[in-house]
Amino acid sequence: MAVASSASVSLQQRTAAVFSSSFVKGTNASSCGGGLRLSSSPSVSFGVGNVCPRVTAMATKRVIKSTKPGRKLSWLPGVKGGGNLVDPEWLDGSLPGDYGFDPLGLGKDPAALKWYREAELIHGRWALTAVVGIFVGQAWSGVPWFEAGADPAAVAPFSFGSLLGTQLLLMGWVETKRWVDFVNPGTQAVEWATPWSKTAENFTNTTGQQGYPGGKFFDPLALAGDIKNGVYTPDLGKLERLQLAEIKHARLAMVAMLIFYFEAGQGLTPLGALGL
Repeated sequence: MAVASSASVSLQQRTAAVFSSSFVKGTNASSCGGGLRLSSSPSVSFGVGNVCPRVTAMATKRVIKSTKPGRKLSWLPGVKGGGNLVDPEWLDGSLPGDYGFDPLGLGKDPAALKWYREAELIHGRWALTAVVGIFVGQAWSGVPWFEAGADPAAVAPFSFGSLLGTQLLLMGWVETKRWVDFVNPGTQAVEWATPWSKTAENFTNTTGQQGYPGGKFFDPLALAGDIKNGVYTPDLGKLERLQLAEIKHARLAMVAMLIFYFEAGQGLTPLGALGL
């Protein structure tokens, strides 16, 4: 009777071990009272005699790729050497779109690197806006973009002076606030810094990242977050993907603007170069 009981327990142990190893492959296992204990989650319990009573199954989890320090990408992936020319030690891959391209070493100083990223981001956003404006403006009015300022119909119904004054005032106010926020992050969302104090909370930097404030005002479509019950909550997974997409498109737009300048020097327009 004792022999049969021992054989039964041994059979149960072997069965549980085979079942657990086939159920979860590649998980860390350790002995537990003669059975197996799999360190995964969630868990499924089996009441099998003296066998460790818990067999755990690995859950399938969606993983969002993230560019973090230590996961460095290269602008010359086929080159393994090259030193700081190919793999600068002062760039750790944490910035969106960081592929280790800094042949002049401009980012060696962390403070300078922060400013250069701010400048790249702002110039890139202006270039994105300008490229769209050049195509749409010429397609709508027929006036080349480099002649629009001299065309009276291009600024109607406003005079050049009124446009210049308005731009200086509005852009001066916005750029001043941006500069102050760069020097002292978070100070431009308080009530005294915004003339519309009742909505000051909408200007709060919800992501905690310079240049990416988020919130209901800067992300009204909630592309990088969620709005529930009037409260904006950033989604860092979405934000990271959009940051990479934005900086890639911004760099392309800046190159496009450089080409537009060369074309304008020859009296050509982007639409004209395309034969449109």
